[in-house]
Amino acid sequence: MVFIAFGDEKKMICRFLLIMLLCLFSINCYKAEKPKKVFIVKVPPFYNDNVSEEENFYRYKKFLFPNTKTPSPIPKGLPNDDSLLFISINKNNKIQLNNESVESASELKNRLIEIFQVRKENKVYVENSKKIVKAVGIKAEESIKYGDFIKVVEAIYESDAEPIVLLFENDARPKLFKSKTNLNK
Repeated sequence: MVFIAFGDEKKMICRFLLIMLLCLFSINCYKAEKPKKVFIVKVPPFYNDNVSEEENFYRYKKFLFPNTKTPSPIPKGLPNDDSLLFISINKNNKIQLNNESVESASELKNRLIEIFQVRKENKVYVENSKKIVKAVGIKAEESIKYGDFIKVVEAIYESDAEPIVLLFENDARPKLFKSKTNLNK
């Protein structure tokens, strides 16, 4: 931020010219850059051993869909919830969508688009909205190359999935659902 103080006329003209040069330089630098893709990948809350499995479930659901209302009191038992699609990449670059093997990132993109279309036809909405459920969680083994991981994230992004969540061993998903992303298959 630049402030111009009034005073000597020569100083004021110099400051004005300096600001104009900075503006012109900024505009030229901005035009020279290529537009970049921006992926927003959310990191979920961690699992809390001090609360019930049900409470962790609703914390995670609130993270995925902020408009979701948490029931009070929280009911016993986990609801049947398949709103989050699980994508895993193992050390051999094998991609899985839930329990279904997928050959490539482009096939993953097409499969997600199909799933979202079926959800649209069946009116599978985020609670308290007219937005189609398109949440996707991704988990990869540490040995995966960064470029391979980004290709999969890009395919997920291009399928119009939202939110895209990076999954960890100790995130807040209920333990029952963690088995869906087991990478040791």
